[in-house]
Amino acid sequence: CGWDATSYSIGALAPVAPHGARAAPARRAAGRGGLRTLLHAAPPLKRTLRALRQRRRIGALLAPLARADAILVGGGQLLADRNLHFPQSLATIAWAARRLGNPLWCLGCGTEAEWSPRGESMIRGFLQACAVLAVRDDETAARLGRALGRPVPVIGDFCLTAPAVSTPAGHSVALNVQQLPPPWSASQQRYEAACAALACRLARAAGGAAALRVFTTGTPEDVAAARRLHSNLRDRGAELVLPARLDELYAVLDSSALVVASRLHAAVRAVACGRAVRGFSPQPKLQRFLATLGLGADGFGPGAADALLRRLARDGAGAIARAQRERVLRAPLWACRAEVGERLKALAGSTLACS
Repeated sequence: CGWDATSYSIGALAPVAPHGARAAPARRAAGRGGLRTLLHAAPPLKRTLRALRQRRRIGALLAPLARADAILVGGGQLLADRNLHFPQSLATIAWAARRLGNPLWCLGCGTEAEWSPRGESMIRGFLQACAVLAVRDDETAARLGRALGRPVPVIGDFCLTAPAVSTPAGHSVALNVQQLPPPWSASQQRYEAACAALACRLARAAGGAAALRVFTTGTPEDVAAARRLHSNLRDRGAELVLPARLDELYAVLDSSALVVASRLHAAVRAVACGRAVRGFSPQPKLQRFLATLGLGADGFGPGAADALLRRLARDGAGAIARAQRERVLRAPLWACRAEVGERLKALAGSTLACS
């Protein structure tokens, strides 16, 4: 879009290392583990110290931010409370934007769970400071619309591109597994058992012809869960794929006829690759995103394996992929994306077309 961008972590308010660069090693202070334990046991103290830290860090960023044409907050479940973890950062960023007179944009973010009164006040203040606001999914748009008293547009996820036209690769099945975050982490064992049972039934349904791969999206905390699931499926010839780069992840997706996704971005990239996708997760954000694309019927909880298998047996992976592509291309978010792209291009003063 004609922009030079510098990325910062919203939690740490620190620059993010460029892709492929080696991050500086973290310094571990003596007694840090004990401090974490104390703060976990005392949420009010943690909130107070975090507020002081964020104000100090944003002060150090004022000079580089002053050279920017705009401040953009993008992607992720950032409009969530989590003991004020994100609201405190968002409020700090809004303060900096007002002080500097920089336009503030919020694009592709989602929300989850309930907000505390203080968290809602901080989030509402941040949203009201935004010159442009467009969110990831329809449910987030509805919730923010009620909070702000106006419609909120939807642009989807940053990683989503128009689905490719492609031919499914035989009967191969890619099963994405994750370590569930709280509060779903208590059901991790049941979730993994449901994934294993689903994989076995998919293999039987294909008459033993399905090549089965267990994979992660490259998220480190998912590796242990993927290894456990793979060990339960090794006697069925399952392959374990732990991508270290995006091209390795894309290779898994592109060579699969069916992708069963637990993480949002496994589904997002599978849709973009033109593969048949089934959501399989207890987390609502995946179901919300699929519904935004017109694929709400393609998301299942771990207890709904029977329904998933019935629909797959009825339609087949190839027919599912074609029908999904047609529905995704009819989703309203593409028009909103084009509009936001034009506004970005105008703000950047560039003649280059946004992709």
